[in-house]
Amino acid sequence: MSKPHNALLACGLVMLTACAPPDTASLAPASPDAPPPGQSGFLLAPDSRVMADAAPRPSAQPGQTYALATLIDMAQRNNPETRAAWERTRQAAAAVGLVEASYLPQISAQILTGWQRAEGAGIEDGLGLLPQGNVTGDIGVTTASVSVRWLLFDFGRRDAARAGAEELSFAANVAFTGVHQLLIHNVTQAYYDLQAAQAREGIQRARLSAAHEIAAMAQARRAQELATVTEEAQAGQLVSQARFDLTRAEAETAAANVRLATLTGLSPATRIGINPSDTLALPARPPAELNRFLADTLSRRPDLQAAFARARASEANVALVEASFRPQIVASAALGHRWTSGQLSDDRVPVGLDHASDRDFGGVFVGVNIPIWDGNARAMRLKAAQADHNAALAQAEYLRSSAEGEIIAAYEALKAALAANQAAGDLVRTSRVTYDSARSMADQGLLTVREVDTALRLLYDAQIAEVEARHAIRSSAAMLAFASGQIAGG
Repeated sequence: MSKPHNALLACGLVMLTACAPPDTASLAPASPDAPPPGQSGFLLAPDSRVMADAAPRPSAQPGQTYALATLIDMAQRNNPETRAAWERTRQAAAAVGLVEASYLPQISAQILTGWQRAEGAGIEDGLGLLPQGNVTGDIGVTTASVSVRWLLFDFGRRDAARAGAEELSFAANVAFTGVHQLLIHNVTQAYYDLQAAQAREGIQRARLSAAHEIAAMAQARRAQELATVTEEAQAGQLVSQARFDLTRAEAETAAANVRLATLTGLSPATRIGINPSDTLALPARPPAELNRFLADTLSRRPDLQAAFARARASEANVALVEASFRPQIVASAALGHRWTSGQLSDDRVPVGLDHASDRDFGGVFVGVNIPIWDGNARAMRLKAAQADHNAALAQAEYLRSSAEGEIIAAYEALKAALAANQAAGDLVRTSRVTYDSARSMADQGLLTVREVDTALRLLYDAQIAEVEARHAIRSSAAMLAFASGQIAGG
């Protein structure tokens, strides 16, 4: 076998070896109940790559207090979700530019170089003067060219692609606004949660102080033999219960603090100081004319705007697939240079024949691409695009119905919270009168410790109810603003 044949055979064997499918079965678990390879049980080993790029979170200065607007601004700058949403808007904008580029001609340069060797039996001499022999040809070719391709007409395909990309870009932008609105709402709710938790903690701390006073009063009366052992024990029980309630309130405050710190990008261990008086004024009443309010606010919702933009993009995709049934008119041109050099040799002749050429080439073409039959692939794509458009419309309609329910629910919750706050204020005032009276009578020995504790518990329960009612008003108002697409920073 000749050397060229050996080289071709070796190249073929190498290519066949490269095409052999790799064995990847060992990368997966051996059975449904077995852990992955290299893993002991179903506990993962630490992966340093998870924390490789984690930036240190800032901490608040001791004694520093934050206004709600400041915390919202910090969250918008530090929260990773806002950065991810921003990158998606840039991606969608680049997709529009990609479609715009398809309207322009495409220019490419190409350089090809290669070598070819051919070997075969020489031409036999009819007179029998020459012996049998082999002819070998070695040819080298180098080509450099510049080509231009320009799609002149596609009967609406690119227009549909551009319309869909623009709608998706719009959807990404309003979704970016929606991410910010959701973050603002979450920070606002967390701020109000922390504010209410601190207020409850303060009430429980005051309750513990009052319980200590009642216990001291019971001990003094016991020393004067004016109270029984049972009353003294009941007073101690009041202190223990108040201490337990205070501990639980402190835990709720710590949990609310961690959530607010996490949302704002601060270290979860940061103790955030807030000003209890720094909050929005309580609304006097919910918005009037609910139906008009609904009609105006539904059109402001970022998720609804994005959903209907995606539905319009899916409609443009239907037009894009329909355009694929139509012809395309393409203009193209090429200009280049080809260098050829080679040698033809016959082993019966001592001298070979050399050949070399050096020439330019070029051409201009206009073509029409007419789709005729593709195995119904385009028809199937059209059905899929129409189904996707119908699904997008149904999803948008569902979101609109859900949003309407959210707005009405927040509206009714705000009305109920406003009524509850008025009742809670009356309850605090009457409970304060009752407790002051009970305490005065207890100092005179006219009431027992249990009776005083009952009045005290009713007072602090009324104060907590007022805190909860005010918290419910602010939370419902924030929820109504968020559900109606009207929440903003500051």
